[in-house]
Amino acid sequence: MAEIKLSELAQMLGGTLEGDGERIVRGAATLEAAQADQVSFLANKRYERHVAETRAAAVLVATDYNGAVASGSALIRCDDPYFAFRQAMVALHGFRKPHFDGIDPRADVHETARLAEGVRVAAFVSIGPGCEIGAGTSLYPGVCIGPDTRIGRDCTLYSNVTIYEKCVLGDRVTIHASSSIGHDGFGYATHGTPPVHEKIPQAGWVELEDDVEIGACCAIDRATMGATIVGAGTKFSNLVAIGHGTHLGKHCLLVAQAGLAGSVMVGDYCVFAGQTGIVGHISIGDGVRVAAKSGVTSDVPAGLEIGGAPAVPLPEARRTWMSLSRLPQMRSAIKKLTRELAAIKKKLGMVDSDHDADETERP
Repeated sequence: MAEIKLSELAQMLGGTLEGDGERIVRGAATLEAAQADQVSFLANKRYERHVAETRAAAVLVATDYNGAVASGSALIRCDDPYFAFRQAMVALHGFRKPHFDGIDPRADVHETARLAEGVRVAAFVSIGPGCEIGAGTSLYPGVCIGPDTRIGRDCTLYSNVTIYEKCVLGDRVTIHASSSIGHDGFGYATHGTPPVHEKIPQAGWVELEDDVEIGACCAIDRATMGATIVGAGTKFSNLVAIGHGTHLGKHCLLVAQAGLAGSVMVGDYCVFAGQTGIVGHISIGDGVRVAAKSGVTSDVPAGLEIGGAPAVPLPEARRTWMSLSRLPQMRSAIKKLTRELAAIKKKLGMVDSDHDADETERP
């Protein structure tokens, strides 16, 4: 963990310091938990009240912040406090580094595999024939790399990641523990009487472009023909599933338990919140944002925010959600109006009162 003066940190972040620049900081934390040698940040006004109470040495705030400040705390005014906090975290804590170097003798590296300078291979890694692995890549214990796979520079594959044959990873790809890349897609032809599900050979592959990060326990199917593609800069949370032949654009975000079926075409900068489900063979335009637990069943134009199951434009979905919360009251009101209408009809001799009574009692 690094030690940095507040004046140096402010300069590093491109911010303006208000307070003691000689004070030393050694880490970062939330406003509530920060100690006297740590920095914190305010990016959401919901937490503004904590700025006046924090013990942090300094708080990263927006340039126009005019709220209270805790006694003894400095402010560092920044154009983007959240990104500045990210930069401070990098400076103070850095990223996880492998605890091993070289090639462990317990690893199984095929004689035809080509490993560039600086590749780290931990115990019990398996690297198949014809593989190419770029400089600076780290393979944690239990990683399995199938034949003829190409992995770029400075990639990190954590424990028990499996990469099936002929897949392609770009530079600086990170895959977290127990994810599977390039296994068979869900492809079957149902045939005969009685019908039998006959497996279709999955002859394609998976391509992860530069700077992709895949969370833990994710699954990306290889294509039946051609490639399943995850575009550069796209990030997955955990437990995300991608069907065969799907193409994800650049810099998309997929939150935990999102699932895309096969042959979906997704544009750039799309966001899929937690537990979203996308049917196969549709197109989703650039910049689309899908709310949590939504089900997308048809093409979506670029720039749209959608939600619900089936998903509709978000303002319409919100109206539906608000109505659902009032359903018990609405049901009671309808029953009351129905009884009143039945009484009026009975008084006027228009209908059979017993019939109306039966209707009002139905659940």
